[in-house]
Amino acid sequence: MGEIGASRAAARLRAMPHTLRLRLVFWYGLLLTITLVAFGSLIFLLASSALNQSVVTNTRVVGHAALLDVERQLQPTPPYMPLNPDLHDIDLYRTPIVIALLTPNGQVLYSSNGSQLNMLPRNSAAWNAALRRQEAWYTTEVNGDRLYVGVLPVCQTKTANALPSNVSATAAPTCQGPLVGLLLVAKSFNDVDNILLLLKTLLVVASAVILIGALAGGWFIVSHVLRPLEGVVATARAIKEATARGTRIGDLSLRVPRPRRHDEIGLVIDSFNAMLSDLEHAVRAQRRFIADASHELRAPLTTIQGNLAFLQRHIDELPPEERRTMLGDAHSETLRLARLVDDLLLLARADSSFAHQNPEETLAPGSNGRRALSPVVELDRIVLHLIRQLRLRLQAEDSPLKLEIGHIEPVRVRGEEEQLRRLILILLDNALKYTPAENEQQPGRVVVSLERLGHEAVLRVSDTGIGIDPADLPHIFERFYRADRARQRPGTGLGLAIARTLVEQFGGRIGAESVPGEGSTFSVWLPIASPSSQGSSAALGS
Repeated sequence: MGEIGASRAAARLRAMPHTLRLRLVFWYGLLLTITLVAFGSLIFLLASSALNQSVVTNTRVVGHAALLDVERQLQPTPPYMPLNPDLHDIDLYRTPIVIALLTPNGQVLYSSNGSQLNMLPRNSAAWNAALRRQEAWYTTEVNGDRLYVGVLPVCQTKTANALPSNVSATAAPTCQGPLVGLLLVAKSFNDVDNILLLLKTLLVVASAVILIGALAGGWFIVSHVLRPLEGVVATARAIKEATARGTRIGDLSLRVPRPRRHDEIGLVIDSFNAMLSDLEHAVRAQRRFIADASHELRAPLTTIQGNLAFLQRHIDELPPEERRTMLGDAHSETLRLARLVDDLLLLARADSSFAHQNPEETLAPGSNGRRALSPVVELDRIVLHLIRQLRLRLQAEDSPLKLEIGHIEPVRVRGEEEQLRRLILILLDNALKYTPAENEQQPGRVVVSLERLGHEAVLRVSDTGIGIDPADLPHIFERFYRADRARQRPGTGLGLAIARTLVEQFGGRIGAESVPGEGSTFSVWLPIASPSSQGSSAALGS
């Protein structure tokens, strides 16, 4: 049962949402814990080393001082060692150190604390070193207490004046005469261990208090900082729930309130609101596009359906001339419908191209999917050829419109020639369509110019037509958009949208300037084919 309960608790823990707030506080607490552990360990190690070293130093100083006192009190005749030495340089009450005098064979002559001396284990290596007239120090343990023990040789010197007057913790008095006994010095680490235990407890308690306080403060700070993101989540969830309940997209007009501070959270909220605005605009444009496309498709279909239905019911009653007229109208509407579908397919392909593609690169036939440079096209030749064709059409229609050639420079660009022809033809047809043949002052004029500005070719088509209102000018490149003045003439509202799509595929840009009642100027900027790319294209062609 215990294992089942533990597994269920672990499953619930894994199912809990790992929020950003919780992760930030967790990593902050983990980093703070590591810092506190490292800092506390460093303090504990330094304190432990200092306190242990103080015991070692104190014990050695006391041992050397006691050795000097004993050697001053040595007797000139055996057994040499004083039975009750006067250790006037050492305060045994303030310095809890065990001092004992022993004969070389281990017999105890004097001990400041006999009970502790009896429990003190003998270290053979230290004892043998002392018998060789070398002092030895070692650490041992008695009943759980650590002791620092020193065994020092006591030698018979000739004169007391030969003894040094100062005492050092490291430099012991030199044993110059015969060995007459041993001096044993021992000091417990009990006080040091108690201090270190207290220090460890204080460090643990202080670290725990600091960690808990820091986590609480961190949770409050993180909650305050991330609170604006709750608005983002709530807004996104509201849009998602509204979308999930039906087939329509939720209310994209919702916005997240922006916080007053100017930081990364504010930038995230600004970007989120901007994204919602773009999505709202895109959805509205898509809905308008669907409605306009349905309307434009319905008109020719209605004409075709009506003519065919009428012919089906009254084909025997109608004269041949009227039947041919109705079939001709149906055929014309079929051609119009085909052109409209082609335009829609072109725009749909442009929308579905998500991958970034170099405007100068296309898929070459037989290249197994590899990208190849688009062919270099003489743009001035295409412009002059189309102007010649349209002039012939105007002459055939006996139109007084004048299609004039402005400044034309020879330029080369990269792209498909048929698409470039379609782009220029859209601009020319648009200018001729909305330019009156005659006005009060002079006949309508359309002027075409092509020049080179830096690394770009600039194509301009200017007319003296009806112009475009300033309110309509920002929308003329939208699909199916037609200004009020333009609705008096036939069209679908897709021409300029297709022109912009083609220009963007060539890596260029398009713009328009207009004065209502005076005319408009459409400008197209296309990148000129570089000489290096022209050379590589020629090499590939050869």
